[in-house]
Amino acid sequence: MEKTNEIMLERAARIIKLDKTNASFEMKNSFLALVLREDGEEKRYDRVYLHRAFPHELLWEYISVSDGENKEIGLIYNIEDFDGEIAALLKTELERKYYCPTIKEISNLKERYGFSYWKVTTDEGDVSFTLHDTFRSIIHAEEKRLVILDVDGNRFEIPNVDGLDRKSYKKIELYL
Repeated sequence: MEKTNEIMLERAARIIKLDKTNASFEMKNSFLALVLREDGEEKRYDRVYLHRAFPHELLWEYISVSDGENKEIGLIYNIEDFDGEIAALLKTELERKYYCPTIKEISNLKERYGFSYWKVTTDEGDVSFTLHDTFRSIIHAEEKRLVILDVDGNRFEIPNVDGLDRKSYKKIELYL
C-alpha cells in the first residue's frame, strides 16, 4: 500500500516538459488540439488551453497546457522549442487569450449606482466600457501599472499612470 502511494505521489508531482520531440499542436474545429507522445504511446487531446505561468512578463516561456477539465498536461518551457509554424500557432493562441489594449487617454469617466462608465482611447481605437465596484476592478499590477477588468471580463492596461495626460490622470486619480 505504501509503495502504491509513493508511485501515485510521484506521478502527481511529475511535470511533463512539452517540446517538439513529444508534443504536436494543431487547430481542430477552431480549437487548439494536442498530440502527446509519451512512453511509446500517443494520447490525443481535442481541446487544450494555454496559461502563462508566473511571472507573466515572460510572454513565451513557462506555458502551462491543460485539458478541458483544467487538469495540467504539461509545461512548455519555451515556445521557441517548437518549429516556426507551431510556435506561431501557440503565440497567436496566447495573444488571443491575453488580449489587453493599452489605454492612452481617458476622455470620460462617470460613476452611478456603484458602476463607473468609461470612454477611453486605446492603442486599438476608442472604446467604452463599464466597471462594477470600480476600486476592485482596477488592479495595481506594479507600482505604476494598472490592469482594469470590465463587467464583460475584458482587460485594459495602463502601463504607467504617470504617462497619462493631465486630464486623464485627474479622472482616475480618485481610484489610485
